[in-house]
Amino acid sequence: MRSVNLLKLAFEAELLRLRAMMARQKRRAASLAVVFGLAVLVWAEAAGWQALLIKFEPLPATFILLGVNLVIAAACGVLAARSTPGHTECEALRVRRQALEAARGSMAFTAAVPAVTALLGIPAQKWPP
Repeated sequence: MRSVNLLKLAFEAELLRLRAMMARQKRRAASLAVVFGLAVLVWAEAAGWQALLIKFEPLPATFILLGVNLVIAAACGVLAARSTPGHTECEALRVRRQALEAARGSMAFTAAVPAVTALLGIPAQKWPP
């Protein structure tokens, strides 16, 4: 029986290690993707500015590009503000609240035990016996 429990523990530890390794690899890949994404945005800005220079002088072309960037940023901000918590987040919040309320109830019960035993006249036992 003990060996089965140890095997389960070893299996869970290995799963935990693999999950941590995958999370680390995801962070690495995401940071590399961010670097390349920023490079693409820089090149797109430069290409857009060059295209605007065909029809406009440099200063108005810069202001037009700035306006386009502000509109894109505002649209992204509106989309981010409208984002609502998903089902998983709501469920996790509900479970957390239930656990905290249960812990509070347990702590209140634990705090009440010495007072009740004193009222009943039951002598307190010293630990360890």
